[in-house]
Amino acid sequence: RGYIVKARLSQALDAAGIAGARVMFSPTRDADIRMYFDANFPPGFMGATVTGPSFVVSPDNEILTLEASVRIGTTFMQVLGIDTMTVSAATEITRQTQLLDVVLAIDMSGSMASGAGGGSTRIQAARAAATELVTILFGDDGIKDLLNIGLVPWNGKVKVTLNGVPFDSALTTTEAVSAFTNPLTGAAQSVVYRPNNSPVPLLTPPAANWKGCVYSRFLDNGQPDDDADILFGDLSGPSGDWVAWQPIGPEGEPVPGSAICTGAVGGSECRECLDHGITPLQNTKAAIQAAIDELISPTGTTNITQGLGWAWRVLMPEAPFTEAEANPEGDRQQAIVLLTDGENYGGSGDGYKATFGLGGAAGPEMDDRLRQLAANIKAAGVVIYAIQFANSGGALQALMKEIASGPNAPFYHYAPDAATLQQVFREVANNLSELRISR
Repeated sequence: RGYIVKARLSQALDAAGIAGARVMFSPTRDADIRMYFDANFPPGFMGATVTGPSFVVSPDNEILTLEASVRIGTTFMQVLGIDTMTVSAATEITRQTQLLDVVLAIDMSGSMASGAGGGSTRIQAARAAATELVTILFGDDGIKDLLNIGLVPWNGKVKVTLNGVPFDSALTTTEAVSAFTNPLTGAAQSVVYRPNNSPVPLLTPPAANWKGCVYSRFLDNGQPDDDADILFGDLSGPSGDWVAWQPIGPEGEPVPGSAICTGAVGGSECRECLDHGITPLQNTKAAIQAAIDELISPTGTTNITQGLGWAWRVLMPEAPFTEAEANPEGDRQQAIVLLTDGENYGGSGDGYKATFGLGGAAGPEMDDRLRQLAANIKAAGVVIYAIQFANSGGALQALMKEIASGPNAPFYHYAPDAATLQQVFREVANNLSELRISR
């Protein structure tokens, strides 16, 4: 009877420890530990009286140790004057980072400047939550060899330059490539253009005042075989070959003293690229934290497909971004953490050239592009965590649940306010960590 009770006690402690470690930073952690323990060692099991479980968390939040003991009545031993016996068990759960590449895709549209409760704006809350995730994954380490984190800020488009590197048109170079047909012009071409501050190849030379954004690889011609916006690699379609991107020029950016943007796309809303470029995958805590801290100027419209698509390109080891290890030793998890506070919204000069219309009317077709993109990402083995922030819209909820790797936690989350958002990022970080029973 003692052996049976001890085995059941050890099993209950292991289950409670794993459950507690998965929500290490949650205010419900202690309750979850007790709930899982009780579920696996029911009160009164074999007449046992339980003491515990007690638990201790290491200072770096990496190890959770649990202990418990039970007293049971004896049968035959009573003839020797021993009426009870005590058995004890302990377990230790270690939370460690597995081989992990993760990209944060943070909404920087204008609505992120709105309030999020607790006296903070939504972008302030997003910065704090992203910082929480980075802190959990890195722990006390400044550099982690098994961990790489990148950052893609986005709104109606994405600034595809390396964050913090200024553009110099005099340093744009040409690169000879295999002959291809430019899908936008139909002309034969054998060169692409390389700006000094981005690894992204361009179909035409960027203008002297190029802000760093590109259009989606999409042709509004009703032929899906022509569209590479939902794919990772190059595409040869009926109209040409997508081997590069078209830079957004004056027709899609506000030009001082000119109405060219308004006149070209038929609407008054035309926003420049964000001030924030892409931070490629890297394993230094200070570098990713500095990039997160710079997210302070939200503006423009919402094009979720742009943010998710470029997050995927940053995550993959193939060009244009090649920071991910091509053939790592051991299993690697790849994940995208996507945060938005709004529905897809067509805007002048956005990544789709407003071809789907302006405002909410563009939403259905933009949503469809997003669904197809997300399906391709998940089919490639990438995990998508989709976070709906400060927007309780049912249509957005249905969309975000669909594009996430699962319709519920830990893959889809709704965070109505700043405090909940921070908790959501904690849960995502814990889910990205590997838990093992170490003792």
